[in-house]
Amino acid sequence: MPELDRRDFLKLVGLGAGTAAAAGCSDPIENLVPYVVQPEDVTPGLPTFYASTCRECEAGCGLHVRTREGRPIKLEGNPDHPINRGKLCARGQAGIGRTYHPDRHETAMSGSGDAQAAASWDDVEARLAAAVQAAPGGTWVLGGSRGPTIDAIIDSVVASGGLGGRVVYSPFDGTALRSATEAVFGVAATPQFDMSGADLILDFGSDFLGTGVSPVEHAAQFAEARDIDKHKDGGARLVSVGPRMTLTGSSAEQWIPAAAGSEGAIALALAKAVASKKGFVDATVDAALAKGGSLSAAAAAADVDAGALDTLADAIVHAHAVVALPPGPAATGTNAVGTSAAVLLLNAVVGAVGSRVKIPAQPDVTPAASYADVQRLVDAMNAGSVSVLIVHDANPLYSLPTSSGFAAALGKVGTLVSLASLADETSQAAQLVLPDHTPLESWGDVEARGGVRSLVQPTVRPLHDTRAIGDVFLSLGRSLGADVPEGDTKSILESNWGGASSLRQALSKGGNFDSARLLQSEASVSATAASAVGAASQLAGRGDYTLVAYPHSYIGDGSGAAMPWMQELPDPVTKLSWNSWAEISKNVADKLGLKFGDIVRIETESGSIESPVYPRGGVRDDIVAIAVGQGHTVGHYASRAIDGLPGVARGASVISIMPAATDESGGRAWLASKAGITKTGAFQRVPLSQWTDNQRGRGLAPEVTLATLAGHEEHADEGGHHEILRPYKPSQDAHPDEPYRWGMTIDNDRCNGCSACIAACYVENNIPIVGETNAIKHREMTWIRIERYIGDGDRDGGEERRPTPDREELGKTGIRYAPMLCQHCGAAPCESVCPVLATYHTPDGMNGMVY
Repeated sequence: MPELDRRDFLKLVGLGAGTAAAAGCSDPIENLVPYVVQPEDVTPGLPTFYASTCRECEAGCGLHVRTREGRPIKLEGNPDHPINRGKLCARGQAGIGRTYHPDRHETAMSGSGDAQAAASWDDVEARLAAAVQAAPGGTWVLGGSRGPTIDAIIDSVVASGGLGGRVVYSPFDGTALRSATEAVFGVAATPQFDMSGADLILDFGSDFLGTGVSPVEHAAQFAEARDIDKHKDGGARLVSVGPRMTLTGSSAEQWIPAAAGSEGAIALALAKAVASKKGFVDATVDAALAKGGSLSAAAAAADVDAGALDTLADAIVHAHAVVALPPGPAATGTNAVGTSAAVLLLNAVVGAVGSRVKIPAQPDVTPAASYADVQRLVDAMNAGSVSVLIVHDANPLYSLPTSSGFAAALGKVGTLVSLASLADETSQAAQLVLPDHTPLESWGDVEARGGVRSLVQPTVRPLHDTRAIGDVFLSLGRSLGADVPEGDTKSILESNWGGASSLRQALSKGGNFDSARLLQSEASVSATAASAVGAASQLAGRGDYTLVAYPHSYIGDGSGAAMPWMQELPDPVTKLSWNSWAEISKNVADKLGLKFGDIVRIETESGSIESPVYPRGGVRDDIVAIAVGQGHTVGHYASRAIDGLPGVARGASVISIMPAATDESGGRAWLASKAGITKTGAFQRVPLSQWTDNQRGRGLAPEVTLATLAGHEEHADEGGHHEILRPYKPSQDAHPDEPYRWGMTIDNDRCNGCSACIAACYVENNIPIVGETNAIKHREMTWIRIERYIGDGDRDGGEERRPTPDREELGKTGIRYAPMLCQHCGAAPCESVCPVLATYHTPDGMNGMVY
């Protein structure tokens, strides 16, 4: 018998002990298999980073994906990417959850509703091909844009396969702004706005810090514009115009609470007044400005103080660098093209075009179809002309209003096919489900704007039996005999990027970022500008209130409702989570006898929903505001399934009671309905994380002007405010022998309350959610919170636990965000009492935590 050495002995002992231990346990045995051939880029215990692109919204921010042993564990912004420059929003941080989500379709499926069951990919693809071959002209594709390479694959199948057509659909389509840019400057493209060098910023309902077209990019620009070290005048001043104080309005020096839909009239009147005061002369611009009224007429239409508009016009004239941003979805009415055109004309008058507002020379790469195009598809479905509908990257059963007739028309479609990776209302109704990879498992590219081409690359092997959307369409095209490219999605991507070597080089930094390729147009105002402005917004139905449906800060158009972190993260303005709420003014609440949590029925000509109310000072008396995104009936977290109530909606969908209205260009009009409010007598507790915004003299969010800080209070500029959080100077008595002390400062002037830090903390530390029931009980698991305070800290602001803002008033701001986070205590009391040394004191002078 050969001699047993020490290594073999330990192996045998370890195996015997492990086997004995496993035999006495109920848990299944898991085998730890080492690499036979270890990948060169994987070292156990050390992270590997990949550059990719965020797909949570259409901004196209660059990502660095941190992986461990082949699993993505954290997302951060790509510092080389020109759009987000290393930063990432809350939705982007939480995007990693899609890959590990319990709602993922694990394989191909057939049958709809409760009859849906797993099926082989060969069978499902054969059934899809047979359905399309039976009626290729009756086959339509409906879904979002997937970037140049995959869009080209889909388009080639549609064109050469003889399919009926393709509709590139997005709930927030941006059609109005593109049409306005075409009318004013002759290019159907989305302008790029740069606030970094501005000294006066005018926000006409864009909410650029919260739910705008590129929030991360614009937040960085805004912070740079407010940087007091770079601007000796104290930084840029922000003025917000709109019926509801948004996240952007919360950071403004002035809020003009204009009536919903009046933003265009104000912008055009300001442009006309400023042109007159500055002596601006341009025959084409003058012809357009002639369609506008006076400042007093605009003030009357907007129901605001005329003096405020006069003062603002003077401020614009005396400012050195002004930029105005057009409205976002919440302010997109039936006159949305005219409103955006008026804002663009204002930018032309103040000289912002070409510097702070850049007009691309070419139309947008793959613009979303207008809402009118979607409605024409619905009409074709109703007429029985659509036999197969393939849906990808969209959830039309949820995101289209009931009045559009889509749900009813779907009953006349022979085969509904869904390529969704996560279960939703549309995939549940589909007869065939061919699940796509998630973004972290996919190849692809994005061209968010000219000159900025980003790559999407897989950072983990597909966790389930899913297939890339490009490969599904390639397979379909070949079965139809269509003229489609050779190879798979990755090889086609390589070819589009100049070959494997060029692709690898681009992957190292996340894409090709040649900003010189922007090819900015001359941007002269076109004669067609005059025809675009002047229309008034039209509201359907009857009621005392205008329905303002605004994008949810974290759920967006509803696509983020499946993310539990985004459900639990309190809305930055209201501090509510996990449900729907209807914002009304305190005056309306008093008139109707309503208190926080009382349920009301909100009724339009298209239907009604019920929701608890949230009375606040930051809305006009003539509106009711509801966030878009809730009201799903499918999903663990999007619906009430996690609470043991499958099929029950979480909150209410405001989309369901909206009219199928369009603006002048055929784009979707979100601001298009009057509404009535009726008290039901019922009450519902809603998760509210901060019950008062009054400092009560405690100095929780102090405000200091630069002049006061310098000791010259009499010269303080009352237009701006800058918060100073002085560095904490810890006592040296706690640990006198340590050479280091921990210290951190937060520039509160840069904190806009976006809460991306909270989302990042959730992900990085694997913090569990507590859910709606526990959130209602004020049980929180977050390690960071952002508190929102208003006013100067009076002690008599209201009751101790008053669940509405105490000092938020119309037209006034003074809102400050106070981050409250882990303090890294210099002498934490938990250090000396922890029985397992999970918390200890490090040599660097801070409290360490062992997980």
